[in-house]
Amino acid sequence: MRQGKGHFADVAIHYAEQIVAGEIPACWQIVASCRAFLADVEGDTWTFNAAKVERVCRFAETFPYLEGPLASKKLKLKLEPWQVWILAALFGLVDQHGHRKHREAFIEIPRKNGKSTFAAVIALYMLVADYEPRAQVYIGATALNQADFCFQPCRDMALRAPGFVGHWGTTITKKKIETREGSFMERMIGDPPDGSNPHLAILDEAHENHNFARQRGTMQTGMGARTQPLLVTITTAGFNEAGDCRLLQAQCEQILSGELTDIRRFSAIYTIDPKDDWRDFEVWKKANPNVGISFSEARLRELYQTAMDVPSEKPVLLTKHLNVWQSSSTAWVNMKDWDGNADALPWEEVIDKGYRAWIGADLSRLLDTTAIVALVEVPSLDGGEATYHAYPTIMLPEMAIQRQPKNAVAYREWAASDELVLTPDDETDFAAVEAKLVKLCGQFQVQGVAVDQWQAASLSQRLRAHYDVPVLTYPQNFQNMHPPMSKFEKLIALGKLKHNGNRMMRWMTGNVVAGRHGEFIRPTKPPRMDHAKIDAFVSLMMALGLASVDAPAPVEVWLDVLD
Repeated sequence: MRQGKGHFADVAIHYAEQIVAGEIPACWQIVASCRAFLADVEGDTWTFNAAKVERVCRFAETFPYLEGPLASKKLKLKLEPWQVWILAALFGLVDQHGHRKHREAFIEIPRKNGKSTFAAVIALYMLVADYEPRAQVYIGATALNQADFCFQPCRDMALRAPGFVGHWGTTITKKKIETREGSFMERMIGDPPDGSNPHLAILDEAHENHNFARQRGTMQTGMGARTQPLLVTITTAGFNEAGDCRLLQAQCEQILSGELTDIRRFSAIYTIDPKDDWRDFEVWKKANPNVGISFSEARLRELYQTAMDVPSEKPVLLTKHLNVWQSSSTAWVNMKDWDGNADALPWEEVIDKGYRAWIGADLSRLLDTTAIVALVEVPSLDGGEATYHAYPTIMLPEMAIQRQPKNAVAYREWAASDELVLTPDDETDFAAVEAKLVKLCGQFQVQGVAVDQWQAASLSQRLRAHYDVPVLTYPQNFQNMHPPMSKFEKLIALGKLKHNGNRMMRWMTGNVVAGRHGEFIRPTKPPRMDHAKIDAFVSLMMALGLASVDAPAPVEVWLDVLD
């Protein structure tokens, strides 16, 4: 329910309406967030207080630009509609007591969109103008220089804004901003201080923050004594698919899609949609709401052209300027293409239909992941070319979670969502592997099961002898892996290789680096990243390798020749 009138409140509502109507191109996450905002404005549960929106926005526009041509002209900030919308959602929606709806915000926006300046505005407002006695404001990061990306704009804006120091009674040093009433702002590096009682915590570039989960948890706990605190995570996408920031981002997407409920968390995730083609320049503008303002369209086009022309630069540019999460800055698979094919038929629609299938099984022994991928050939309804649909089963000994702390949080989340199967003890459960393979052979016309020659000798013998399963050893060398990897690139680009969106498989796929030997390639891990698993992708390549065999000789002979 709206209360009062105001210019900035109108701007926020109009922006959200344009997004929902499709008049401003936006990804589904922003559309969903704007739709939720409008529902709150029009509904009876929350009050949209226009006066509060006016106050925070007018406060923001008292500060000068710090960089670029507008700074040289000594002009004051002018909020863009997307920024007004975020401020309106965070500060304008209140309950019957006037307390803010949102206690947490996740803001993900590509580089050069004014992220640090925007965060600084929020920090300064909640330090001096939010009517909070002895407010504590923390800027959290993994290192001092990272925290300074947000703290320094706060300091510089406060010093350059005419009358700010005198009006608010602030003392500004290189390390701290304090007020005469006892409020303060400081950087938080590493472990949070004991006894902190934050009114606001900003966790900047959280994808790089190794202490993110601990800082976030401590800040949330410390906010318990505050009436309307705010925890803001503001970041670009990163290269750790199994990290805490990426998991939080995934939770926010689940809230926006309706899979989870958390009315206290606001999300603004600027990226591109799974079906968007990153090769279309218009898509790049869609992910960057400040293009033409904080940086030029010409510069964005230069970055786009670099991504088109220089394959080695593409992963970084897509991650930092389109907010496409990847597992490695040297990733071989374009994850936008991968995400665009996450529409395999539901499992129950492909089993017991007599479809042909090929199975790849990359097996482990101690404290490591085992992956089985069923690659199902789904005929075209119009008689055209068939499509491959991939369905992974990933297993992990439960003891491995304790031994691999870097992946532990992600492993637990994937296990909770049935994207990972935890098995007892510390060794691969070969009985479970055997049972899965036998079951798959009963559900499809399995043409072959590819297994690694080093780990599966006894399993292969049992499957052949007792279950008549067509098991084939598949050495993971350059000659055997190069053909399916080459075919994979073509199929994924054409939309002819689908998968079921398993997040653990996505992580493993994003970890893949192309090892090279002459003209041949094979999947390898990134250098010095043993925790970056790739087993599910390897299994997929083994299955695709079998499916790609088109020769008069039996598969076993073909593999022997290549080996």
